[in-house]
Amino acid sequence: MQIFLGQGYYTLRSLFSTSGELIYIPVDTAVAMRPLIGSGEAADYLELLPQLKPKVFSSRKPAELVAHYQGLLASCELTDCLLLIKEIYLKQKELKKLGQVDARYLKIAERLVCEEFAVALGTGPDSVKRRLYAAMDREMAS
Repeated sequence: MQIFLGQGYYTLRSLFSTSGELIYIPVDTAVAMRPLIGSGEAADYLELLPQLKPKVFSSRKPAELVAHYQGLLASCELTDCLLLIKEIYLKQKELKKLGQVDARYLKIAERLVCEEFAVALGTGPDSVKRRLYAAMDREMAS
């Protein structure tokens, strides 16, 4: 634990971070951190992916799109992150090119999901990302 500005903080760093990025979580917060998932849960989420039916949100106003994506990420639920990834994936298939907001939030959601799944499955984030997109491609082909 590090002491920062006179308060106690947990210091977290991603196992896969190359930037040295640190996340400070106050010790006395009312918000609970959820534990990492296990390998069985990660496999269950990957099997759940074809059943997730996102509602593709479109808006010409970037602020509305940001609010929508932030709402999905704010829950800290992996299902919502997977819905966000799948929603933007479907949008990309339709439009061929993503806007900046879509691309930024896709990258955030991919990082969150792929890094956690990689730890659970004992592999790397790139391997998880390939599995994730292969599952979505198979679903689209059927």
